Amino acid sequence: MDQKRNDYLVNFKRENMIDDLFSKKAKQAGGELVATLKKEGLTYDDAYASLQYAYNLIKYESNFLKLN
Repeated sequence: MDQKRNDYLVNFKRENMIDDLFSKKAKQAGGELVATLKKEGLTYDDAYASLQYAYNLIKYESNFLKLN
């Protein structure tokens, strides 16, 4: 399962389903992120760039975040 998680996070493939790989909270947080991006009225490219930036920021700050 760790390899599947890694593949999902590295490749962001559309066909990947998170239901059986991650917690319910992860799915909920993702939904909230998408809702915020929609509220901001970002284009697809800007939204994707925002998610990529967030991913990079989380990766950078991983030593300071509580990651379970």
